[in-house]
Amino acid sequence: MSASRTAGATIGAAALIAMIVVPGNPAFAATWSVTPTPDAAQGSRFYDVDALTTTDAWAVGYAEGGAPSMRPLAARWNGTAWTLNSPPAPAAGGWLNGVDGDAAGNVWAVGVAGSAALTQRWNGTTWATVPNAGPSSASLSGVKSFGTDDAWAVGNAFVPSATPPNRTLIQYWDGTSWSTVPSPSPDPTQNRLVAVDGVSAGDVWAVGGLGHDGYGGATVTALVLRWNGSSWSRVTVPTADATFSVVELHDVVVASATDVFAVGQAFHRPTFKQVPYVLRWNGQSWQHTTIPGAPNGAFYAVSALSPTQVYAVGEANGRALVARWNGSTCVTESTPGPGSYHALLGSSAVGTGTVWGVGLQMNGGAFKTFAVRTANG
Repeated sequence: MSASRTAGATIGAAALIAMIVVPGNPAFAATWSVTPTPDAAQGSRFYDVDALTTTDAWAVGYAEGGAPSMRPLAARWNGTAWTLNSPPAPAAGGWLNGVDGDAAGNVWAVGVAGSAALTQRWNGTTWATVPNAGPSSASLSGVKSFGTDDAWAVGNAFVPSATPPNRTLIQYWDGTSWSTVPSPSPDPTQNRLVAVDGVSAGDVWAVGGLGHDGYGGATVTALVLRWNGSSWSRVTVPTADATFSVVELHDVVVASATDVFAVGQAFHRPTFKQVPYVLRWNGQSWQHTTIPGAPNGAFYAVSALSPTQVYAVGEANGRALVARWNGSTCVTESTPGPGSYHALLGSSAVGTGTVWGVGLQMNGGAFKTFAVRTANG
């Protein structure tokens, strides 16, 4: 998943230590509006979005129906409207989970083709499928592009001959080809990565989860990896405690070297329900929190305009959820949404105030694409 194109001055780590997340009406709240989106077919949805500028953004996901029955979906924002501009559909079918670009002529989208990893690239004129030499059974969920010869993609793979067979998957684009880079897979049962982000090529973060969901005897635990310019290593994060358990992360944004936010979901022991979950890195360690009085739900994506303008999006009780971190507190914001159900699964921020959230809505008995935007974030 893509994350952000940060702007503005950074803040020190000390300012984040006292982070409090509260619901209610803040002194400032962004104004969100629904932006009409195209649907290739009934069953269309967006999983991710990346805004290169305020007038150039991509949203990706999949559409159902036709041949193949599931196919990659992409739409482009030109500053006025979204239009469909989808890449080639794999013969075995497939979908796109993540998108990120560093220039108008260099945008990557990743996902699944049949049972294998899918990597597709926009060169400024057309989309093309780029060969991927990863395992035959694999999925890519997130991508981060630093340049035409520097991009990362993350996901998971099943390699029967390996120990463990269900492994994290990290791939690197060097300008010529994609190659698999060794990455930790600490759990004997299941390891997966879902998102990647960084502020420089030598400092990159990837997040995901490991283990089962708790019903199979193991606990899902947040997994965080960091690239230091030469290798990937696991970073210690808070484990299950009296407040949280069964933690899974869905996205990460690196607002600065000392301001990293990862979001997802966790079981909240005091209220006995699944709640939106936030991990934050202050340059030295991670702390975790949720929204006091948090609804049943999850954060699925996070983006940042700056370290003091961070947006987490998701779903709570069947409605789109947005929360904003302003450097001292985090507050929920009101977002419109049509239909009986809507959720935000991807987010991107650009410039000084533009933030996108994309996902799906249930309208007219079928899932359709959904997007909201603010220009004063």
